[in-house]
Amino acid sequence: MSNTRQIAARLQDAADRHNREVNLEVWGKVFLGVGFSFLVFGFLFCFGWLAAWFFGHPLNLEAWQFGAIVAGLFFIVATGSAWQRVDPLAGLQPLSDGQRLLTLISYATPGLVYFSPRHATAGVAVVLLGGPLNVLEGLGIWVCRLRADPVSIEEASRLLAACREPYPVEEVREPAAALLLLRLKLIKAAPSGDSAVILLTEKGEKMLPRKKAHRRNGSNDPPEFRENEQ
Repeated sequence: MSNTRQIAARLQDAADRHNREVNLEVWGKVFLGVGFSFLVFGFLFCFGWLAAWFFGHPLNLEAWQFGAIVAGLFFIVATGSAWQRVDPLAGLQPLSDGQRLLTLISYATPGLVYFSPRHATAGVAVVLLGGPLNVLEGLGIWVCRLRADPVSIEEASRLLAACREPYPVEEVREPAAALLLLRLKLIKAAPSGDSAVILLTEKGEKMLPRKKAHRRNGSNDPPEFRENEQ
């Protein structure tokens, strides 16, 4: 097997292993997001189902219909906010000393209720966005997984072999191959004068086959060397 084919086989194994790890992370986030969403919006459905006893009849709605509308509206708003990367905690200031004191007093005094509306709203928003946000993050990671097709692997193997010595960035003809190696942490960029060069990382050096030491043939040795051997 030639060096290029050997490097390509190792790159393919590394890319497959990386994608398996990515898939595991994706499924973890998706399952966590779906499970958390089921609990949160299921609670809202139950809350709407109970509220239908007071508000559903004037609207001529069944209890399950009212609950589904409540949970569905919150789910749509939460999913849209998660898609737009809304941060409920943006600009939120910590509780002041006076607010902390009033909160502690409300805990110790029956019948006295005090809470910060801004902090309470932010906390509820974090809970509502948690599930959809995890699902969308998982899908985003899956979309950005490595595209390890045979052509990209072949180009990346050639580039990796060429990087045994500092390789000028200007000479890179396939940016996709360089990106593949960067994401696998096999190469790195280093400044060189007014430009930059590509160097192998420690992981990239291990990916390359070792150079074999060629044993000298006695017939090609100088006469004095053969005389010493005799």
